[in-house]
Amino acid sequence: MPDFLSEPTVDGLARAVHDHYVRARRAAGDDAAVNTSLVTWDRLPRLLRHDSRAHARDVPRKLAAVGCRLSGPGERPSAVLTGVEVERLARMEHVRWMLPRVAAGWRPGPVHDPRARRHPDLVPWADLTEDARDKDRSTLRALPAVLATAGLRIVRG
Repeated sequence: MPDFLSEPTVDGLARAVHDHYVRARRAAGDDAAVNTSLVTWDRLPRLLRHDSRAHARDVPRKLAAVGCRLSGPGERPSAVLTGVEVERLARMEHVRWMLPRVAAGWRPGPVHDPRARRHPDLVPWADLTEDARDKDRSTLRALPAVLATAGLRIVRG
């Protein structure tokens, strides 16, 4: 399996990541009035679609950091990530999410305000709320199922 994903695969994974995020945030009690990201993929702002694609493209790098890689369909099921691995990957995902925002002039703020380019989660991992950390953890816990939508699985080694 190459260390990169084809663009159609990236797009499919990005959509699956977004769909998982919407389901998880709704289950946590968020709604579109509080979280404007809770819309269908087609209604998602261009920047957020781009971010979901960047997350999908980064999967091979993150998996390599925990001694795993992507593979196609096989006889064995996808590897399950341990709690320690999920935590490490969630931290990596938080940094990946923050970097382009900070580069675009976003800063920490008490509430998410796209016009002012402020977001409360633009802080180091240690300063995030548990709810904010759980957003990243949830996405990484769901990674085997999300990858399965594209016929991919996680293997160790």
